[in-house]
Amino acid sequence: MDSNLGFADLHNHLYGSLKPELLRQMGLNNPSPRWEIFTKPFQELYGKSINTETFFEDYRSLEDFKKIYLFNHQGPFPEFQAKFNLIIALSKFDPQEIKFVSKHITKDQYEEGVTFGEYRIMYSPLDTYEGIYSKTLAACEGFAEAESELSGKAGSRLVVSLHRDGDVFKEYEMLKEMMEKDPLIKKYLVGLDFCYIEEGFPPKGKRDFLKEVQKDNIAETSTALTVLYHVGESFLDKTLLSASRWVLEAAEWGAHRLGHAIAVGLDPNAYLGKKVLEPVSEREDTLKFQLDHWEEISKYGELPPKKRLESELDSIRHKEKVEISVTENLVSETKVFQEYCMDRIKNTNAVIESCPSSNEYIGMVRDKTHHPLVRFARNDLKFTISTDDPGIFGTNIKEEYDKAESLGLDTELLEKIRKNSFQYTSEILSGRIEFKQGAIL
Repeated sequence: MDSNLGFADLHNHLYGSLKPELLRQMGLNNPSPRWEIFTKPFQELYGKSINTETFFEDYRSLEDFKKIYLFNHQGPFPEFQAKFNLIIALSKFDPQEIKFVSKHITKDQYEEGVTFGEYRIMYSPLDTYEGIYSKTLAACEGFAEAESELSGKAGSRLVVSLHRDGDVFKEYEMLKEMMEKDPLIKKYLVGLDFCYIEEGFPPKGKRDFLKEVQKDNIAETSTALTVLYHVGESFLDKTLLSASRWVLEAAEWGAHRLGHAIAVGLDPNAYLGKKVLEPVSEREDTLKFQLDHWEEISKYGELPPKKRLESELDSIRHKEKVEISVTENLVSETKVFQEYCMDRIKNTNAVIESCPSSNEYIGMVRDKTHHPLVRFARNDLKFTISTDDPGIFGTNIKEEYDKAESLGLDTELLEKIRKNSFQYTSEILSGRIEFKQGAIL
């Protein structure tokens, strides 16, 4: 693989790209850090009390600061968020800073081999129209300046992360209005993303929204936006079976790219012998799905008989939660269901964004032989390799490709993935621009 040709990093959070030294400097320049966002969750999850009065003195060495900032161990999403909160606490997150960060990150990552990046940004649910407009414009200005200074050798695009529990139709309408209002926003804003806590927000809740975006994209291609959907990344409240169904539903209902999608590719043996407490609503949806598609799924291997599925469906009606033991039989049933899901996903236009380090740390993929990337490759799914939050994970795009190679992906396949990633940009997937073979490489 010739890494000199450049990489497209399509799953990357703008502020999660801040390297420790830059974040520390930004904190020193901030007269009023929002410490309360960081200190309490950090103490609860890491058992460490932070003295905000002496923070920069206590962590004056870069090595000490890295220890408190970098997330490079296996832990659930709340542990990662507790570290990410340091970014929120130390940054001003005003237009001036956003412009600086957008420009800096584009140039910084270009040095590491990224010639095209899509960066996600999330606003406070309390922010005003004016606040969101000025911040969005600032990010676009930063990207435009970096592009100009790099003589067009690298490009960045903006993706706005929406709140899963927010008024997504209203937020979407507002962003479309901003695109019509400003040509820079129209050019650089290319997608919408759903991220943060996944549990409790099934894809079925966004089905109408996905339909609306698809309809608008066809009606007006010049402002078409992708929907990028973090799904199957964190599923502490459900079985791998239900989490795989979520990934399939997001793909079939029109999400353009699927963030992580670990559940559908993870070896179920990783959960053998464990117990899962699942909401009855989820178990019901999975049982109904299996019954509705029983013949089709059965082509991939053995499923429980229909009568047994119907009987379980009847028995859990009046419960709130159901405890499910991960037996050998469930492992086998899950593998069959995953194979079925992967084949169905392959028939959609959805692309999986795989982030090896992030999957290892947040996704807690403990055994590299269980890593979903291996099965994605074996099943010939469309996927990219990305960094997610390279600043906080202490990684870069080349390291993520190296990690993929260490999982067993050969150099020929990795080169194919590198090239294909330029076809999977938001502008191409949404229909805003047409992919011309060889134009971006």
